Amino acid sequence: IVACDENRIMGKQGSLPWDIREDWNYFMETTKDGVLIMGRRCYEDFEGFAKTRKVIALSKDKSIEFPHAIKASSLQDGLSIAQKLNKTIWICGGRGIYEEALPLADELYLTAIEGNFDGDVKFPKWEEHFPKEMSRHSVEAAGYKLHFSIYGK
Repeated sequence: IVACDENRIMGKQGSLPWDIREDWNYFMETTKDGVLIMGRRCYEDFEGFAKTRKVIALSKDKSIEFPHAIKASSLQDGLSIAQKLNKTIWICGGRGIYEEALPLADELYLTAIEGNFDGDVKFPKWEEHFPKEMSRHSVEAAGYKLHFSIYGK
């Protein structure tokens, strides 16, 4: 699951480059009963919400601890742990984790935000992995048009 702008921008200095309540609410509602897999920087931004979720945070650094998450050293390790929890697995970033997960995932939940934001992280090209748009609904929020789409293989 990811949100990005027209230029694939999805992050800025470890956080979202926008504050659009409808995007955040969609993410929180869609992922609420699943297990979230994310990298360290994403976890640091999400930590306040991790208390009420099943979260697996990835880091190879043995000294890093995640107070409200299960730690895994790789995406494969995280996926193995997540599969045992018997919940929907959501990949939540960052870029390298998305790149590794795209060929493995069954679906892509993509929120496309019409607009251009200042950022330093782009979502990788996904079209070859998910060519089929299965559903879409659009809303206007905070002066932007958001397209909530689900893509399949």
